[in-house]
Amino acid sequence: MYIPHHNIVYSNMKPNPFFSFLLLLLISGNASAQQAEPSTAEPFDLKAHTILPVDGVLQYMPVDTTYLNNPEKMGTGKVQFTPLVNFFFRPEGTFNYKEAGMPVDTGQLNFYLRGDIGGRLSLPKNIDFVFNLQSYGIYTRSLGPLDPNLSLYEAYVDMKKLDKNGHLSLRFGRMCLGKYGTEILIGDDDFIKGRSFESIRLRYKRNRWTSDLMWVQLYQPAPDAANFEWNHPIFLATFNTFNFSKAVNLDANLPFVIDQYNSGFRTTVFMPDLRFFGQVSNLRYSAEVILQTGTAIGILNEDLKGTVNSYAAEVSAGYVTDDRKLSFDIAYYRASGDDNTLDSDIKSYNVLWQNEHRRFGYIDAFKGSNVQASTLHVDWKIGRLVSTGIHGVVASVIEQGDRSTGIGPPPGTVSDFRPGNSIGMGADWYLNFYYSHNLNFQFSTSAFSPGDYFTEVGGVDKTMVRMYLMMALRI
Repeated sequence: MYIPHHNIVYSNMKPNPFFSFLLLLLISGNASAQQAEPSTAEPFDLKAHTILPVDGVLQYMPVDTTYLNNPEKMGTGKVQFTPLVNFFFRPEGTFNYKEAGMPVDTGQLNFYLRGDIGGRLSLPKNIDFVFNLQSYGIYTRSLGPLDPNLSLYEAYVDMKKLDKNGHLSLRFGRMCLGKYGTEILIGDDDFIKGRSFESIRLRYKRNRWTSDLMWVQLYQPAPDAANFEWNHPIFLATFNTFNFSKAVNLDANLPFVIDQYNSGFRTTVFMPDLRFFGQVSNLRYSAEVILQTGTAIGILNEDLKGTVNSYAAEVSAGYVTDDRKLSFDIAYYRASGDDNTLDSDIKSYNVLWQNEHRRFGYIDAFKGSNVQASTLHVDWKIGRLVSTGIHGVVASVIEQGDRSTGIGPPPGTVSDFRPGNSIGMGADWYLNFYYSHNLNFQFSTSAFSPGDYFTEVGGVDKTMVRMYLMMALRI
């Protein structure tokens, strides 16, 4: 069972029925991506084999290049309506399983169900109104069924070609953030229920240059001792991609988070992010580093001052055959931990909305903070309808004491805590099958052998196993 748990817990939207109703009336926004849009953001660009959630190894789905996606439209003339329907069903079995930040799961059988229904209303002068309602439920033996629910997932205005050359566009409202670059900070969560926020995004796009300027409103529950219920951090960012050639490309990003709760502090943090990537003949590469630096003030005691100094880095190299049917990728990832959890200097990397699946596989045993990991990915497109692959990871912690909740002892001294640093080894095998242009399947099996550190912290010393079947229908 996978439920996202990051260092900072966010509520995607502060509960307020009137606000949801008002947003629905206004029909507002969806953010997009540095390299790929979220699955519901750009339906006219979808190809046959891409209807499974855009998450982790699912990006390696085969593509039917002979299929042209022409969604059905209702209406004539200058006003047209396009229905948007997504349906995901995922039965899952787990054995000896412990998810990052969660107790040992003895449920063994879980069911996940997600349905999105909405539409796109295209108006004159390059203006689209888009909305999506979502119902999401989980059944497990440990949690039990959730109550039926229906919420406003997305509602946005998309204004295109604002300048005479058609390079400038604006989206505003309730947005799915999509993914940026390698998803080291901003990644998809379509594997579960996605995530959406009130936001504004201004984009300027040329043939070899794309720049996004984004504002996102966040919500965090306040500590019990505080005299208020919610905190309201703000996420500001600029994301820029420069395509110099096939061999040399650059991502230059600068996120800025204001008043974010982290480890008992209110933090204001700059996150400069630089990545070079490209492909030379059959070889491809990527090298990225992101720094997090800023100030910290105690939540309950404003006289308590501190700093934020953390980082993450990743390098990868791969080979793809001329027919693009077989590919190999190796990668090394490292993100800082905290060697002293009692001081006011925060050194643990804040994963924010990182997509750990593409790095550590689908076992979800640990997060991307205070960790170094080496990975191998092999993908084979057997035919137009089928692909398969394996993903392996070996991981260890950097510091035995850490502030992050994904894996690690409680904050405090680690003088009496001396296991090894090994988190463990994991492997995934997946099989993707394309049934039609509207229906896809993925079967996946994940196994994870815990290391000394994971056993000491998590209490699991047996091989963990997770198996699921994903069925995705899109109309």
